Amino acid sequence: MRVRDLQEFLSSFTAGNKSGTRQGNAVSDAVIYVEVNGQLQEIKKMEVHENSQTIFGAKGNHQSHRLVMKTAPQHKLVLPGNLRTPGA
Repeated sequence: MRVRDLQEFLSSFTAGNKSGTRQGNAVSDAVIYVEVNGQLQEIKKMEVHENSQTIFGAKGNHQSHRLVMKTAPQHKLVLPGNLRTPGA
């Protein structure tokens, strides 16, 4: 998937009017999640990486980039024994 695919997909949901000249609605404020091992994790950070290798077959000296979406590291909550529910 390319960033342009994501832009086109989201623009169909976030157009404020039929002509698409105004952007913004409830979907614009939606939280972004990614599925990891069957569980949803919230995207907390996005980075653009530049790749210094030339893409073969591309015209000119085209450099590739990638958009990296990062989730928050998962932390397991460890409760002291006296705070646990009996029988759990």
